[in-house]
Amino acid sequence: MKKSLEEILPFAEAFSRLLHPFAEVVVHDLDKDQIEAIYNPLSRREVGDDSYLDRIDFEESEAIIGPYKKMNWDGKPMKSISIVIRNQAGKAEGFLCINVDISFFEAANHLLQSFLNNNGEIPEQTQRLFKEDLYEKINQYVQHYCCKHQVRIEALNRTHKQEIIHSLAQEGAFQEKNAANYIGRVLGISRATVYNYLKDEG
Repeated sequence: MKKSLEEILPFAEAFSRLLHPFAEVVVHDLDKDQIEAIYNPLSRREVGDDSYLDRIDFEESEAIIGPYKKMNWDGKPMKSISIVIRNQAGKAEGFLCINVDISFFEAANHLLQSFLNNNGEIPEQTQRLFKEDLYEKINQYVQHYCCKHQVRIEALNRTHKQEIIHSLAQEGAFQEKNAANYIGRVLGISRATVYNYLKDEG
C-alpha cells in the first residue's frame, strides 16, 4: 500500500467510528483503481474491488469533491464526500470517501414534518377556537406584559401582578370558570391573593 494511503487509514477508521452505523469509509488507490481499505461496509464492497475512479472528474488542484448524492445497493439514498489523497510531491494517489446513509434522517424528517404540519387536518374554525382559549389568552397577555416591561415572569413584583390581574379582569377573563386558579398558578400566587389583588385598586 502506498505510504500516503497508509497514513490516511487512522483517519478513515476514526470517521467510521464517529459516524457508525450510518457511514462507510473507503480508501481508494487511484493508480490501481481499486479499494485498499473499507470500514463499516454498507455498500457490500470489499478490499480489492474495482473503484471505477475514472468516473470521478476532478481538477488537479482540488482537495475535496462533494458532497454529492449516490444510491446504495438496496436503493437507499447516500450523501458522499471525497478527499483527494496526495503524496509529498503533491501527486494525487487516492481518495478517502465517506458515504453516509441518509435514509434514516429522511424518514425522521418526514415524521417530524408530518407531526408539525398536522394542523392541516383540523378545520380552520376549530383551530381558531383552540388558539383563542382562556389559558392561551392569559399566557399571551402575561408574556406580552413581561416583554413590554422587560421583566422575567418569575421576577414580577406585587405591582406588576396587580396590573396584570386588573387588566385581565377588564378583558373579562374572570368570567370564565377556574380563571382565578390558573392566573394564580401563572403568577405564582394563591387564588385568594388573586382576589385580594383584584379588590385592591393599587
